[in-house]
Amino acid sequence: MGSFKLSYGKEILSFELPDSVQVREIEAKASQPIVDIEKAVRQALAHPVGTAPLIEVVNPGDRVVIIVSDITRLWVRTDVLLPILLDVLNEAGVPDEDISIVTATGDHRLQTLEEHTAICGKKVLERVSIHDHECNAPDLVDLGVSTAGTPIKVNRRVWEADKVILTGGIAYHLLAGFGGGRKSIAPGVCGYEMIQKNHSLALKDAGPSGLSPNIQTGKMEGNPVAEDMLEIARLVGADFILNVVVNEKKEFVYIAAGELQQAHLAGCRVTEEIFGIEIEEKADLVFVSSGGYPKDTQLYQSIKALDNATYAVKEGGIIILVSECSDGIGSRPFEEFFNHGDVEDMSARLHADFTMPGFVSLRTASICRKTPVILVSSLTDDVVRRMKMLPASSIEEAWQLARQILGNQPQFVYIMPHGGSTFPIIS
Repeated sequence: MGSFKLSYGKEILSFELPDSVQVREIEAKASQPIVDIEKAVRQALAHPVGTAPLIEVVNPGDRVVIIVSDITRLWVRTDVLLPILLDVLNEAGVPDEDISIVTATGDHRLQTLEEHTAICGKKVLERVSIHDHECNAPDLVDLGVSTAGTPIKVNRRVWEADKVILTGGIAYHLLAGFGGGRKSIAPGVCGYEMIQKNHSLALKDAGPSGLSPNIQTGKMEGNPVAEDMLEIARLVGADFILNVVVNEKKEFVYIAAGELQQAHLAGCRVTEEIFGIEIEEKADLVFVSSGGYPKDTQLYQSIKALDNATYAVKEGGIIILVSECSDGIGSRPFEEFFNHGDVEDMSARLHADFTMPGFVSLRTASICRKTPVILVSSLTDDVVRRMKMLPASSIEEAWQLARQILGNQPQFVYIMPHGGSTFPIIS
């Protein structure tokens, strides 16, 4: 018997598989963390991708707006980047009083002072003003509609700025292909209608799953949501981006600086190099964990890991999702959307009134209909079944259940210890 381990909450679960089973792990490739962050950031700002150095992009007298991610993306570590960015702007002749920060809240709630401090750092807030974007603000600037028919209303402070700098992090995204870059503007600082219409493009030319076949993790070309976001961001205008790629330890491994699209694509390529894991074939069974606490405190958080696992399992295979869910489902709208019935009913409801939790619910239901998902968690059995999954109290029980469903012992198995960040790619 071979022994294996997966993180589950704050515990490590050990389990054994027969020696006759071929087992491979899908893990991120080794990455070298940036040791001297200030030096690396300054170098990136001085030698950007696709545009002139930042000190040549801005001019004395410019009113500069820096867009930052909200509290849901603390892993970007904006508080580390901002002091360096502000100093470089000062050196270019732009004083702190001509600089302001706008939080890309999208349709999220406003941030508290404590959260602003966590995002930006206390010293930065003493230097420049900060303003949360409000997607229903009455003074949003109307820029018409995109090619896809998305109504474009944007934050007035951003629109009226002389120069706009985007900060953020680049990672795989199940709706937009990759996060970062243009997303700081669309949906980050746009109106509610823009966000809903853009996200609803995920249903364009929907296939049997109820979702567009072009909505895939890691896919931007041909992805209607991603292409609409980029068009809107270009219309609003972004003069420079400063994005980061981080590893599992939240260490910076790459600084993407420069032109909106070119610098973002450079960061996406690095993300693929580290977290895009080539596999030669798909497996009968995939064990996947989000990586334990705090990534698996809610089922809603763990759907990203489940989604990634679908790219590694063959038709007719099974996924065993290991997620403690100590805080339960984590999203009431996500949970309640399952009340609409089967995939077709959920899809019809989402077409009528698109919400991101509803999209994740539909994606989850679509996965579970195609591939049985056994969930090892602290949730009650009835809750798990309502989420269209099969409950198991342990990995051993899940293994036995998988064998029963398959009718025989799986011959080939993948284990994904950090399923939320690693993305299997058929080579």
